[in-house]
Amino acid sequence: MGKPFRTVVGGQVRFAILPDAPCPCGSASPAEKCCLTSRGLVKQPVSSSPPGAATGNQVERCYAAQLNDCGSGISREHYVSEVLLKLLDSEGALTVSGLSWTGDESKKLSPNSLASKVLCERHNSALATLDAIALSIFQAFDERGAAGSKQRRLHLFSGHDLERWLLKALCGLASSNSFVLDRHADLSIPKYWLDILFSGTQFPDGQGLYVCRSKGHEFKGPSGLAIQAIISGHGRLTGIGFKICGYELVLSMSGFSSRRFDGREFAYRPLELYATANDFEKSIVFSWDGQADLGTIAVSLGET
Repeated sequence: MGKPFRTVVGGQVRFAILPDAPCPCGSASPAEKCCLTSRGLVKQPVSSSPPGAATGNQVERCYAAQLNDCGSGISREHYVSEVLLKLLDSEGALTVSGLSWTGDESKKLSPNSLASKVLCERHNSALATLDAIALSIFQAFDERGAAGSKQRRLHLFSGHDLERWLLKALCGLASSNSFVLDRHADLSIPKYWLDILFSGTQFPDGQGLYVCRSKGHEFKGPSGLAIQAIISGHGRLTGIGFKICGYELVLSMSGFSSRRFDGREFAYRPLELYATANDFEKSIVFSWDGQADLGTIAVSLGET
């Protein structure tokens, strides 16, 4: 498989990247002119802010209306990105569980069934950059044909892009009443969530992405998608769980100080998801600003 692209020295992961090699962020630019810095691999997050000055307008049914920056007209929003849903449905076998019309049972759905008129055109268009990033991340998760392929793969993403995409899904599913919840649950969307999503505000420390590190990774193909609403003891919607390709992601807007959720161990903002199989090795690296656990979540493909 050639020379190793990663080594672990004193508990620290180091990546061997030639300065003139294509950047692992996928830009095709030389690494030294892109994300390879004196501090290591640093990927800047994309912008999801609407362009130009705020409009001062509100559009009814747009969940971001309280920002007073709506465009004209309501649009149909795929709360799980349309491009990603089409990838998952590439063989006509998209299955989803955890929604109000599926319950805990996995049901075969079409991408168009996961959309609703919950955003104005201006705010919907601003989130297109996150949809593109989400597609790239889940393509990196896809491990079809990995074992025995003799491939070494290194992928780099801004972790904050993944966090904001999960927040996009959380807001869309909440505003369309698509979660399986008690009818008294509080599904209101706080303004600070919208500031993070559309204005570039940082997540408070402890809030954001958590990834399950408990044993049990099993790649089952890219078509299955399990979604879970996370509710506080006071009945308040505080996050979303997302299971895909054997990886379990949680966006928590309250945090898990114990690093445990639902009886399992999680890492807050890990540096790396590292997967191996027979003659295969892959590292998905996340770049972070601010508080993060960092470290590696290592999985063996097919492990149960």
